[in-house]
Amino acid sequence: MKKTDILFLSILFAAAIASVILFVPNKAERAYSLLAAVLKLGVRQQQEAFVKEYLSLDKLIHHEMGNPLKPPKKQQKSSALSETDEDVAQYMQSARERSKTAKAAGKVVERTLSDMNEQVSFGEVKVQNRTDKSIDIEKILQEGANLSIKDKSKPTILIYHTHTHECYVALDNGSYMQGETTQSENEALNVIRVGNAICARLEAAGFCVIHDTEIHDADYNNAYAHSGKTIDKILKKYPSIEVTIDIHRDSIGVQGDKTARTSVVKEIGGKKAAQIMIISGCEENNITGFPHWYDNLHFALGLQKQFSEDYPGLARPLYFADRKYDMYKTKNSVLIEVGADGNTLEQAVYSGKMLGETLARYLEKYVDK
Repeated sequence: MKKTDILFLSILFAAAIASVILFVPNKAERAYSLLAAVLKLGVRQQQEAFVKEYLSLDKLIHHEMGNPLKPPKKQQKSSALSETDEDVAQYMQSARERSKTAKAAGKVVERTLSDMNEQVSFGEVKVQNRTDKSIDIEKILQEGANLSIKDKSKPTILIYHTHTHECYVALDNGSYMQGETTQSENEALNVIRVGNAICARLEAAGFCVIHDTEIHDADYNNAYAHSGKTIDKILKKYPSIEVTIDIHRDSIGVQGDKTARTSVVKEIGGKKAAQIMIISGCEENNITGFPHWYDNLHFALGLQKQFSEDYPGLARPLYFADRKYDMYKTKNSVLIEVGADGNTLEQAVYSGKMLGETLARYLEKYVDK
């Protein structure tokens, strides 16, 4: 290659690099844009080889920035249940760097909750009964849910988040850092991200899911009134919806330490997952106007049983209490807590995937053949 060619090529390539760095902030996108810039300049193969050799472009692209032949996806998900999604892995790596200088704000206490007070059970189906009602779990399971899905390719399931801002910690290291609050507006970090994981598994099984990501807790005290209005609008628009699920994240205090948080975990497939808890309510005491609570309990107990078969120990005992929330809006409506405020985002997303898989298997039993 002539020196003039080298000089000309170097100038052009430097200009391309400068423009990409200025206008493309993401590293992976930079790599893709750099290669595109080289090709658009009409560089011959031998010239491109020269640049790779002398400017280490090959190393820059293929080792530090990834393969540029495909534009990076905004949210990259893993098909394997236990494999960490790329966006979550990047968030964790960033947190590891931050943890080198950040101070711990409090400790995280890890627990596995398998038995609770006031518990009734049938086989592996456990219920924490906080009501005065007697529950015949065996009978309810035999009766099954009051559910018939005529066409699962039509909107069938509504996933929403009354407390939209509930989020998780970044790292599983026994503490959380200063600045790691329990609320986040970032959809990549709060319960919406868990909802995305749930929906992806349901959709892979052929179910049409409506995932509402509207913020309902900007006014926290009126969050349920807000989400209730959202549900009404969605049900009016999609009358084929048969199942509504409110996805939350629990908050469990630690006795004697107001700054500590609890992480509820169960190891599944050699990896920690955030335990989930299904909540079903009823009419009792001051709770009225809840005509479908018994149908909801049927649905909830069937789902609890499916969890006990699919992922033993992942589901904490079902919480049955005089609660209403927005579950009175439809039959087959439950509230599900995915993890607690000490669990990591990785653990919660992992559980979201398993929740989606279990829901798909359970709902498939009620699809009209």
